Amino acid sequence: VYSLLPDLLESYRSVYPEVQLDLRTGTAEQAVGQVQTGEIDLAVAALPDRNRSQIEFLPITTTPLVFIAPQQPDTLIALTIEGQLDLSRAPLVLPQAGLSRRRLDKWLKKKRITPNISSEVSGNEAIIPMVRLGCGVGIVPQLVLDRSPFRDEVQILANAPRLEPYVVGLCSTRRNLQRSSVQAFWQL
Repeated sequence: VYSLLPDLLESYRSVYPEVQLDLRTGTAEQAVGQVQTGEIDLAVAALPDRNRSQIEFLPITTTPLVFIAPQQPDTLIALTIEGQLDLSRAPLVLPQAGLSRRRLDKWLKKKRITPNISSEVSGNEAIIPMVRLGCGVGIVPQLVLDRSPFRDEVQILANAPRLEPYVVGLCSTRRNLQRSSVQAFWQL
C-alpha cells in the first residue's frame, strides 16, 4: 500500500477533488472480503488464490515473495544443506494466515517438510522486525520489505525456495464498477 496507494490517491484527488474518500487499513485479505460483501468499493491487494470469480481485478505490479534472515551470516551456515536453506531446521517467522502462508504451506507439503515455526504474526510488516531481532527466517513480499524501516537490517536469502510471486492490484466487484466514482478510480 505504501508503494502504490499514495500515487493512486494523489492522481484521483487531483482530478476529482470533490469526491469524499474513506480510507481503511488492515490486511489485504480482509479488504478483499470487504469488497465482496459490499462494505468497501475498492481494495489494493494481491490477487487472491481463491474466490477469484467474485471479484474484478486490475493488476498494477508483481512482487516476489522473498525469504529474509537477520544480517548475521554466521547463523545461516547452520541452516543450510548443500548451500540451500533447510526449512525443516530453520526457525521460521510466518504470518498466521494469508496468501504467503498458504503458498509456503503448499510448498512444504509438496516437499514433505515439517517446518520449525518459532513465531506467527498477524501481518507481513511484523515479520521483518521479528527477523531483525533474530527470531528466525521469514517470508515477505519484496514490496513490503522495500518500504520497511528495517529493510537494511535483514538480508534476502538467495538460496531459498522460489514461491509464486504476488500480483498486486485493485479489487472491486462488477456492481461497484458501475458507480462513476469507482469506475473513475479504476480507470486511473
